[in-house]
Amino acid sequence: MLMKTITDSERPDFWLISDPHLIADDLHDFGARFKKMQQTSAGKDIAYQDLALRAFVRKVVRAKPAALIITGDLTFNGARRSAERLGEIFAPLKEAGIALLVIPGNHDIYDGWARSFSGSEERRVAQISPADWKEIFSASYDLAASQEPGSLSYSVNLNPHWRLLLLDSNLYSSKFSYTYPMTSGAIDDGERRWLSQELVEAKRLGQDVLFFMHHNLYSHNSVVHDGFKLNNAGEIVQLLSQYPVRCAFSGHIHAQHIMSGWVPVPEVVSSCFAESDQGYGIVELTANSLSYRRHAFDIDIFLTAEEKKLPPFADFHAYLKEVFDRSNNLLLRQHLLKGAAKDLPEAAEMLKKMHWDFFTGQSYKSEAEIAAIYESSAYRTLLAAMPSMKSYISSLYESTQSSQKLDLTW
Repeated sequence: MLMKTITDSERPDFWLISDPHLIADDLHDFGARFKKMQQTSAGKDIAYQDLALRAFVRKVVRAKPAALIITGDLTFNGARRSAERLGEIFAPLKEAGIALLVIPGNHDIYDGWARSFSGSEERRVAQISPADWKEIFSASYDLAASQEPGSLSYSVNLNPHWRLLLLDSNLYSSKFSYTYPMTSGAIDDGERRWLSQELVEAKRLGQDVLFFMHHNLYSHNSVVHDGFKLNNAGEIVQLLSQYPVRCAFSGHIHAQHIMSGWVPVPEVVSSCFAESDQGYGIVELTANSLSYRRHAFDIDIFLTAEEKKLPPFADFHAYLKEVFDRSNNLLLRQHLLKGAAKDLPEAAEMLKKMHWDFFTGQSYKSEAEIAAIYESSAYRTLLAAMPSMKSYISSLYESTQSSQKLDLTW
């Protein structure tokens, strides 16, 4: 029996994004209730992702990688219409011969927050069931070499040498939900048995393996990790480390971060595509190497002249930075002991810069750069003004390696 593969290339490549958080345009009207939701969206754009993703698809089609992989939170609030719209946005990939491989995030399946927004009101809308997910993204599951029957996990042979394991790490109800989505995740017993079988089969076939899920294998920040790191990460890492699993890829925390060298399985966490500088990754493979590079989407090149006239697309990255900064200002107002952000301008700018570096994966600095930050008056003022946040602030520059690139050989 011939092996089902995406490509026969001996040097396959794929692109990678995470957390696009789309809410379909026809689920909101930019009214008062939606604008209020925007203000609490934690630094991400939820208003213009439809056009941003369409522009990104144009770039992917032009580059023609073997696949585009998305590691969860495709939708903003789990509305079925948003997933359907994503299927429409990504349809050109199949026409171009590019595989789309998706796994759900904690906001996607049976999310009790699924809503539409009109004027000052919001209404419950249809949620995404597991069956809906498989139907809407059937192009992904049609490529599966194997599917785990109790979840949305599946495996794909990228080429004869590389097996991709895409795990559903989310905890969600078995029916329509009326509660908020669960942040934490786990690989349950059925998935673990299936995962073990897949790893044994890959080893038997002499394949190298890449592992994908929404939640993280490790704590990528010493303070912020509860709900982001997989609940049973220890046993999953132990299992993966017994096989030729060359790298893991995840999202969820919205911050770009890489851990390798001193951990059993290297992990690349992709930043949120709806936030900061629209980061995406390019992975190039051979039989004995992996190269990962992070890029910021050059969206202007892929907008039409008419689209560039639409606000805020005349300078979309400036708009994203403004959204990001508004989230920082909210944090400052919540935690500053005296006054608002405007009363401590240097400290406020320091925190914005630290957050930008952390979420875009630029927090790895030289010893001299770190010393200059810690010795600055702005940093001392920030710690003095936000004593309850001291450990968190200090954690933003604890990276010990670059999160922009990763090169592995074996």
